[in-house]
Amino acid sequence: MPMHWDSPRLLLLLWLLPFMGLLLWHARRKRRQAAERFADHPMLVHLQPTAERWRGVLRTVLLLAGVGLLVVAVARPRWGLYFQEVRSRGVDVFVLLDVSRSMTAEDVRPSRLERAKSDIRDLLARVRGDRVGLIAFAGAAVVTVPLTTDHGFFEMVLDDIDTDSAPRGGSLIGDAIRKALASMPVEPDRDQVLVLITDGEDHDSFPEEAAQAAADRGVKIFALGLGDVEQGKRIPIRDERGSLQFLQHEGQEVWSKLDERVLKSVALTTGGAYIPARTSAYDLGQIYEDHLAELAQGSAVTERRRRYRERFQWFLAFGLGCLLLEMTIPRYPRKRAPSPRTELSR
Repeated sequence: MPMHWDSPRLLLLLWLLPFMGLLLWHARRKRRQAAERFADHPMLVHLQPTAERWRGVLRTVLLLAGVGLLVVAVARPRWGLYFQEVRSRGVDVFVLLDVSRSMTAEDVRPSRLERAKSDIRDLLARVRGDRVGLIAFAGAAVVTVPLTTDHGFFEMVLDDIDTDSAPRGGSLIGDAIRKALASMPVEPDRDQVLVLITDGEDHDSFPEEAAQAAADRGVKIFALGLGDVEQGKRIPIRDERGSLQFLQHEGQEVWSKLDERVLKSVALTTGGAYIPARTSAYDLGQIYEDHLAELAQGSAVTERRRRYRERFQWFLAFGLGCLLLEMTIPRYPRKRAPSPRTELSR
């Protein structure tokens, strides 16, 4: 039976169990040596009763087993296949996320890129049942998540997105639009939308022509512009020692500003909308409700998706049971009270 894990990396913590065992053995040995320095052996027998070996072994085994089972529970094991029906509405949403170096500018806190990722998560909360995909672009466009209704997988990939998720060498908005159109199947019964999140800087990728190709297919583009439109912001770079520097070109620091012209043109060409987020807060989920939700006019589709049942409860229960049982076993045998006959015979 195949077993799946939500956080398999946490299983590496199991390598700590042998070290815990050695530490417990070492601590027990140190306690015994300290007691022997404190008193002679005849007196030590009365002060510190000799513990049966099986008690120490059993307590150690229960403690290590309990910790190991809790680690396995935290890794979230799953097995037992079942199928879940997911109802998909008639909208495909491809998010085009700019991951070029200029998106690390901090005129939007904590940075343009991190703010964009946070608001994409807000969007996911509003697109229940819609198919969503993710394209990261800079010097080239990369499909990091194909269209899917598995929003959990989408969010897991989104967490790992950074400026290394696409080849560097500029910001090619037109290429990102063309990549999305090529990755989006032509389905007349589904509305299709591109959500473009960028600071608007483009390096000769002909985004207006790509937008016209999208308009010819009936694909709307909603563009969100991030960054300061007036002064702009320097692009931070950290060297190998972690010290902060700023990107330079021909000896001059590069200042990145929001270029709204291209974004307005792209949105207008497709009948979408341009949202000038700039440096202010915005709610991408609410933007979806205001501009995109009414597009869900296509026929709904029901998909059967493979799922595996959560089984961490078993390991959690047994792990806690082992720890509780270990606490109930006394380290030393309890002394029995002398019987009345023994006292009288004396």
